[in-house]
Amino acid sequence: MVDGSLSERQERALVAYQFELQMPKYPLKILDRLTNYRYRMFDEARQVEELATTLASSFDFYEYRMNLQRGIELIVCQKHNSALPVWCLELETEMLYKPGTGPEMRRPNRKRRNQDEKQLFISQLILGVNTAYDELQEMEPRTRQRYLELRQQYLRRKQGRPWTS
Repeated sequence: MVDGSLSERQERALVAYQFELQMPKYPLKILDRLTNYRYRMFDEARQVEELATTLASSFDFYEYRMNLQRGIELIVCQKHNSALPVWCLELETEMLYKPGTGPEMRRPNRKRRNQDEKQLFISQLILGVNTAYDELQEMEPRTRQRYLELRQQYLRRKQGRPWTS
């Protein structure tokens, strides 16, 4: 549903629209609709109130440096392609992922990672997952350095006004 020909705002609007259509399937209630495609929600299964936002893919959480800010407790995304420190609801598969877990993306006989596998690996490095660091130690020094630089890049704030303000 979400493709590269749309702007970031249009993609988020589509995800928010689909989320609101699918709401009866989930143990979530919208308490308040906020600006910038955010929601104040009540999770009936866990009995907690939380702040949710919609994204086209879960790696956008790192692209927009939401990992450096506090407050967001649930990400609603079309495609889950990274490990997040918060709950994640993927609309494509209708699955709710716990914090720190990512989708299974192992391909047999792969020679190189595809874009989604790279994003998952970088997000695991950001979260400090031991298996990712073990895999990093087995890589060539130049490749290891590149992944560590990418990790550092996503741990630094971007210049200018914060995206989520």
